[in-house]
Amino acid sequence: MSIPHTWPSPLLRPGDVAETFGVTTSTVNAWVRRGHLAPVLVTPDGHRRFLPDHIQDLLATTHQDGGGQS
Repeated sequence: MSIPHTWPSPLLRPGDVAETFGVTTSTVNAWVRRGHLAPVLVTPDGHRRFLPDHIQDLLATTHQDGGGQS
């Protein structure tokens, strides 16, 4: 029996991340494949989930650098 992990905040879906950055979910999936973004969890069905804090940190870094990751 596995014990489910409880996260400090709700996890984000790729669509949520895409909306945050103003890109498509295909772009988010490409970022994951390229290693620019790592999900904190992949469900048994293969669905990726992200921590809001990680996404906000990445968004802040992206804005400081003056561009997005494509």
